[in-house]
Amino acid sequence: MHRSHPNPSPVSSKYLAYKKFLRDQEELKLNLKNIHSLIDQSAPTPRPHITERTRTRQLRDDELERIQSENDRLRSRMIKNGAFTDNHNNYLSRSLNGRKRYRDETQHRYVMDRLRKQIHHAQSDLSTSSYLTYLDDYVQILCKCTDQSLIEKLNENYVDEIQKQTRFILIQWHNEHFIDQSSSLFIERVGHLNRKMALLTERCQLNEKQMRRIEQLLCNSEMTQLIVSILESILESTHRHHDPFLRHLAILIDSFSLMQSQKTIFNDISERVLRSDYYQQYLTELLTSEVQQIHLFFVGAMSQLANQIENATLNELYSQFLIEFFHGKPIPNNPDLHYCTLGILSQLNLTSLINDYPCISALVSFFLGISVKSTADTMKVFRLPLLKIFNALCIQSKIIACYLNNNDLIDILLHHVTNRNQHCQIHIYACLLLGHIISDNQLIQYRISHKLLMKLLDILFSSKNHIENVLFSLLSLTIHEQIQFLIAQTYQLRNLIQLTEQHSTAYEIIWKLSFHSDIIEQLTKRHENFLEHLSTLADHPAAQGILENIQTKNIPHLPNTNAMPFDYALVSSPKDAHLIRSIEDQLRKHNIQAGTVDNSRCIILCISEESKHDCTCQATIRKALIDCKKILPCIFQKPYRIDDWFETLNLSERKFFNLIESGAQKLLPEIQKDSQQLSTIVKRTRILSPPLKRNSQATFTLSPPPQQPSPVEVPPKVQGKKIQTWTNREVLQWCEKNQLNGFNKILARYDGRSLLTLAHIARMNAPHTIINHLRNDCRKHGLRLPYVEFVRFQAALDELLRLEQTLLRRQSVSLLASRYVYKGRATQKA
Repeated sequence: MHRSHPNPSPVSSKYLAYKKFLRDQEELKLNLKNIHSLIDQSAPTPRPHITERTRTRQLRDDELERIQSENDRLRSRMIKNGAFTDNHNNYLSRSLNGRKRYRDETQHRYVMDRLRKQIHHAQSDLSTSSYLTYLDDYVQILCKCTDQSLIEKLNENYVDEIQKQTRFILIQWHNEHFIDQSSSLFIERVGHLNRKMALLTERCQLNEKQMRRIEQLLCNSEMTQLIVSILESILESTHRHHDPFLRHLAILIDSFSLMQSQKTIFNDISERVLRSDYYQQYLTELLTSEVQQIHLFFVGAMSQLANQIENATLNELYSQFLIEFFHGKPIPNNPDLHYCTLGILSQLNLTSLINDYPCISALVSFFLGISVKSTADTMKVFRLPLLKIFNALCIQSKIIACYLNNNDLIDILLHHVTNRNQHCQIHIYACLLLGHIISDNQLIQYRISHKLLMKLLDILFSSKNHIENVLFSLLSLTIHEQIQFLIAQTYQLRNLIQLTEQHSTAYEIIWKLSFHSDIIEQLTKRHENFLEHLSTLADHPAAQGILENIQTKNIPHLPNTNAMPFDYALVSSPKDAHLIRSIEDQLRKHNIQAGTVDNSRCIILCISEESKHDCTCQATIRKALIDCKKILPCIFQKPYRIDDWFETLNLSERKFFNLIESGAQKLLPEIQKDSQQLSTIVKRTRILSPPLKRNSQATFTLSPPPQQPSPVEVPPKVQGKKIQTWTNREVLQWCEKNQLNGFNKILARYDGRSLLTLAHIARMNAPHTIINHLRNDCRKHGLRLPYVEFVRFQAALDELLRLEQTLLRRQSVSLLASRYVYKGRATQKA
């Protein structure tokens, strides 16, 4: 009797596997037969009933048809998959016998190696056009690859073949051979591919081997010598200046401008091109004529390849070009003009551009004309170069930063900052520029203080390539009181102190922050080692300025009645030195002598953005106020903003002297007045030793001089209780008074200090952020928060902050008035 297998599953599996193995063997034989038929060129068995000519023609047609169908099949498959698959016939045998399976696999590898060798030998028999088409397909597929996929394919043999063919075509053109249209288009596509590979060095984190591979492909010695020879031949004569091939050559050269590490190879030849007469000639032609291929080559490609050169004539031509095409006009829809514009933007000299306000206005108009929703690559490519130019200008000049401050530009920058799908570099430079140009009022209006500061700090500690640029942006941003308060509240001072080891700009930032009492408190209580280190930096102005701010007590003292040897002292930024000299010369002609702040009767404060951002000026004016010096605010440069520490001087109530229009003539009567007719100085006690815990910045108030020499009376005791000392019961009474019934449960455990902190947070963040957090708290208590009640809550918080500032001001006035009595000029006895 037949006994069945106890477990039939293995038997059935072996049977099915064996059937599959037979099918695979048959398919393998069939494919090998097809491959042999393509490669084997031996003549078939003759047929007696067909003539030799007919038989030969039929065989050739059949062979070409098979080759064409196979090529079409492979090309469609390769394009569909996104890569060339060199193992499309890799059929593996699955024999149940291990030894036989090993022999089959070995035989298969042997057959595939032999076929590859035969195909390699057959490449020499291909025509040039077929081989070019074959490589062109590779180039197009690589251009469509993602960055990661392109990195993985850098070591393939066909990438080297592409660069070889590129050099071959360039040599043919250099030797003045005819270049057909297919070769020209191949050079153009290779230029786009090389540009994409060069951008990998900026966008991706490559290891050392991958970097060397890209440099070997793009900037090998054969290619660089060939490009230099071509450029020298173009400079020698003009007979090839109108060759259409220059358009495609410009795209190929453009890829070298992105390789910053290897760009220096072309410094010599590129500088010769820009200083040649041809460059100036074709740059001038752009203003009046159509853009030709020679303009693309010289102005577009070579301008981006070369380093910036100082040439006054070229700078004027650049400015004329930008004003002509982009100042207050819609951007022309001309890709060739756009390419030339990129070359001009790369050559703009910042030294000459700082004083060229029409050109800066044209650049701003150009940037505003690029729609934030534009998807055209020809338009998006301008955003990053323009942002880099604006950032460089703001680092060089705070006046330009003030000039760039307008609501339209702020709105576009906010879109780039908050858009998560934005290009990384554009996002970074938009944050940097926003830190330079935004004002204190705009921080309050847009409620972006916290978000902007956190984004800049995130870029600072995550991107090593932008550390210096971020520090310069923070140096401009930390002048605002809200930012100083946020840095103190988030304890970011420790991170800035760590950066001082390698970046001296961090000392400047901490110096600017040290005018805030909370920062002084943290320095004295948490960072004693850093203060000890500052004491060793005797030659560092910022280090000594920080120590001076810590030691200074902002308590006014009686003015010095002794005669001062000098009439005035000028307080200004070193960047305004050229204007200061002219004012000093005018005053010297009238025997008005200039001295220092300590030995002069009055102080002339230069009202400009440079002076406002200069910590030395801020410290000097504070010392002059403590010494009860007479201060004359004078307008030296426009534009300017009366905000930040300028606003604390109550300059809006003072008489300004516009030295730009009237010179120093109107200053003479004010300087020659009796120095004892001084203004009464009232100031909040902000920085003491030990410092007080206060959240507002030091405020200096210049009140008008007294009309009578009688002493100042002490005002009565300030009515009202400090909000910081409120209990939770008084907070709930405040809610009932403002009809905030829904907040009784949320603020049940709040005291006055917590309520003030909530008011500061609500002031510095976006409304939707605050309302989302409040609604989450309401849901926990089973409440609903209507939008109308939220608006009423915001208004009550703003009123609360104003009340707190009023109480602080009255308290400081009362305190100082009770301790110091200033008298005017003593009346002469009869």
